[in-house]
Amino acid sequence: MQFYWLGRLFASDPGLKRFEQAGKVILSVMSSVFTMIILLQLFHGKAVPAAIIAGVLGMMGILTVADDTEKQKKITTLLLPLSSLTAVTLGSLLSGFGHIIDFVILLIIFLAFYLQKFGVRYFSICMVGFMSTYFSTLLHLKPAQLPWLCIGIIVGMTYAFLYNFVFIKTKPEKVLKRSVDSFHTQTNLTFSLILEIIGDPVTRPERINKLEHNVQKLSEYARMISTDISATDQHLVWPGVSSNQLRLYIFDSEMLIEALTHSVKNLKKSHALEYAELRRLLMWAVESLRNAEVLSDSYESFHLQEAEKAVQGLRLALNDLRADSKESGEWLYLVRRIESIVNHVIEGALIIQQSMNEQLRGNELREYLRDVNSTVIEEEKEEAAEEAEDRYNLPKKKAYQALVAGGLSIILGYFLTSTHQYWILLTAFLVLLGTESVGRTYIKAFQRSFGTVLGGIGGFALALAVEGKPVFQLIFLFACIFFAFYLFSVSYTMMSFFITMMMALMYDLLLGGVTYQLLLARVMDTIIGAAIAFVVSSWLLPIKTKDKVSDVSADFLEDLKNYLSSYMDNLLRDAQYPVDLADKAFAMDQKLQEIKNHTKPIFKRAGSLSPSGYARWITVLYAIHYYAKHLIASSNRKLRMEQKEEYRAAILHIQDVLTENIEGLCKLLKNEKETVSVMDLEKERKLVERAPEKDKGRGLPQIHLLHYLYYVWPINEAVVSLALELGAEKKKAEPVSLKKA
Repeated sequence: MQFYWLGRLFASDPGLKRFEQAGKVILSVMSSVFTMIILLQLFHGKAVPAAIIAGVLGMMGILTVADDTEKQKKITTLLLPLSSLTAVTLGSLLSGFGHIIDFVILLIIFLAFYLQKFGVRYFSICMVGFMSTYFSTLLHLKPAQLPWLCIGIIVGMTYAFLYNFVFIKTKPEKVLKRSVDSFHTQTNLTFSLILEIIGDPVTRPERINKLEHNVQKLSEYARMISTDISATDQHLVWPGVSSNQLRLYIFDSEMLIEALTHSVKNLKKSHALEYAELRRLLMWAVESLRNAEVLSDSYESFHLQEAEKAVQGLRLALNDLRADSKESGEWLYLVRRIESIVNHVIEGALIIQQSMNEQLRGNELREYLRDVNSTVIEEEKEEAAEEAEDRYNLPKKKAYQALVAGGLSIILGYFLTSTHQYWILLTAFLVLLGTESVGRTYIKAFQRSFGTVLGGIGGFALALAVEGKPVFQLIFLFACIFFAFYLFSVSYTMMSFFITMMMALMYDLLLGGVTYQLLLARVMDTIIGAAIAFVVSSWLLPIKTKDKVSDVSADFLEDLKNYLSSYMDNLLRDAQYPVDLADKAFAMDQKLQEIKNHTKPIFKRAGSLSPSGYARWITVLYAIHYYAKHLIASSNRKLRMEQKEEYRAAILHIQDVLTENIEGLCKLLKNEKETVSVMDLEKERKLVERAPEKDKGRGLPQIHLLHYLYYVWPINEAVVSLALELGAEKKKAEPVSLKKA
């Protein structure tokens, strides 16, 4: 148990991305604050807020810069001091001119959202401008403090630049290497749980639940690695290994874990693991794969050799079990499936090791891989262009929402208090930030409010515990900053919790004590600001959750159509090397995860779990995704079918039906005013499945075709089922005979 949790700890941050980001933030903040304190003491300065501004800018310089390339990031970072200097100057000069500064803040907020359509750089500039103006009003800065404030801004941005691009420069190849190490660790933890389940005659529900949780984590890590591969030259880490080889190995490993999890649970239910030899072979194969960390520096070929022997043993066991079909007929396919996917993982691992040893595998393969990579790049460019077109609409809507929410927040802020009138505004702005739909805004508003309530309670208790102890106050203050941004991508609630604790400690440090009334006001302002953001997003130019889910689902089905077309084309291909579909599978993974994120608020509503509700819709998409991934994970990639005209006709017909059905379902999801008809493939399926019986002399190609199309049938069934539920009509199609040329 101790080893399990230690392994989870090391694997919990793939690539150490969160640790590196949080480390940059805390080091930049600490360096900026302490440098300003030293300068103030050396030159007898009295502008203590300059140290706070330096810390804020040291943090914002790390967090807000999100350009695509390092060069663009450097340019943006160098522009941020100008934005901050302008904002602080305006904030200090206009503080005595009534509500003019309020209009300036609203203008900055509007531009922060609206200018995103021209590039992320403009958002970074406006975000820093907003935070600088906010703190200048919060700290009641005066024009006489401007010289020290300018120094603080320069110091903060200097440290942000140094930690981002010099001291702790992010190297994609190192991130990829650490991500793969985390993936290996998580894989081995999951393998160990599977071994425990296989070896234990008793099925323990808590162990099954832990296994399923680990499988979900592994799927997340695989998606992250797929993204890292696209942005990294993997040759710097593993010379000779192509991106397609690496991506396919990660995909096969993930699918092996999923297949083992599903199969072992069903084998236990059917009492198949009571066969001692089968149990021994499965444990042998799993244990060998667990020890064979193919991309690790400590790789040993012995473990892969052992895994190969175990697979050979499984094949022999399958032959013996077929003879006793009465006993094993119900679960034999599960063992065959495990054997197939284990074989894929071993083959991929051996290819990677061979490529690393040889570094070059021949001009023909390199030409092929270059073509595949260029195709993927072009597809990514097209997707990016489509996303850019969408951004021209979303930023405008968010800008108007932020403008109205900001205005209401300022009015309420002045009505409720005269000392911290912008707290409500800050919350409303942050809740609207990064939310694309009403449902996502609701979730973020709730998380922000709940985290702030918990943080207020914890912060008040901690502030009382360390009151009058500045050293401990600083230690806990910086610790809260670190954990807030370390956990930001994991839980927005926890980030809000630590930010609120940080604010409590900062008030205690600056004001000489924190009161219950102050923290209560902070909590209430946060709840009010979150509520305003949610109400405005629901009322003004709303992007409804159902509409967003429909759009993303249609994108998912478009990816599915291209995925299946490539797969079916591959069955007709005479090339030596099959097309790699792992990249397309990971792209579908990303779309499905986006659907999951957007459907969280839907599932909380009454009636959503009814057969006609969205739960049914999402369940069908999950099933389609499952079958699509196993379509290539369970197929024999080395075996090429004989290219006969009757097979070509059947495959082309099935491909046309799949394409037409998926396009029809997309139209239904988009609510297009058009009659949609779908057709099943039941007759075609029967023809393919009975072909080996009808033509025993030429049965092997038909058997291969049956195997290749095994998961195609349930995919089409799921598409047709969902389309009919959404109002499509069913039409009959004349099947293509396998005997026709």
